[in-house]
Amino acid sequence: MNFKTKYLLIIVSVCFSLHSLYADDLEKRVREISHKLRCPTCQAMSVKDSDAGLSLNMKQRIRELIQEGKTEAEILQFFEERYGEWILRSPKKEGFNLVLWLLPGLITIIAVFLLILSILRRSKQAPSDELSPLSDKEQHQIEEDLDKI
Repeated sequence: MNFKTKYLLIIVSVCFSLHSLYADDLEKRVREISHKLRCPTCQAMSVKDSDAGLSLNMKQRIRELIQEGKTEAEILQFFEERYGEWILRSPKKEGFNLVLWLLPGLITIIAVFLLILSILRRSKQAPSDELSPLSDKEQHQIEEDLDKI
């Protein structure tokens, strides 16, 4: 091999490696963004996990938008404008959706507070049902049962 051929091979291999790294990064970003979108066909799955035709088209469109230099927020906005907010797998944290984000935590805090309050009330109350002494008949029955044993 001559000198020029060696350099040409090195340059080609470096270019191939860089292209491979770019392709891996591109696919990683496509997976991350497509995981945040709901599949319009099989709504219980993300676009990333779905093999429906529409999801495959959406993944391809995400790839194209990334190559155009769009940010993740711009890509999500692109799909939200076309399909509505339901296409996003997690609701935005604004407006009425803020209630959806805060409600589980509030319910948990209230439940813990009520549980502690209930435990404190029960521990402060004196037992109201004291045991009454056994009647003569009950005492006699117990003694007979013990003698049988």
